[in-house]
Amino acid sequence: AGMAAGFPAGAPNGHQLINNSSDDVVFLEVGNRTPEDVVKYPDMDLMLTKQPGNHQYTDRDGKPIGDKVAGAPGSDDK
Repeated sequence: AGMAAGFPAGAPNGHQLINNSSDDVVFLEVGNRTPEDVVKYPDMDLMLTKQPGNHQYTDRDGKPIGDKVAGAPGSDDK
């Protein structure tokens, strides 16, 4: 038994999965990730731009928020 859900890219609203039951849930995510992916948080003024060795949070205009994400794939830091 099981269920499936699709979350298309580019939808104007973000997606989330909420377990409203009292049972445990196993969630298996299948998808692809490009090395230079951009994650948009539509309910906040926030984006995550991924580049090899440098993942950076920015506002929607591209202004950096904080330092790059430590341990980003391809970076020298841990």
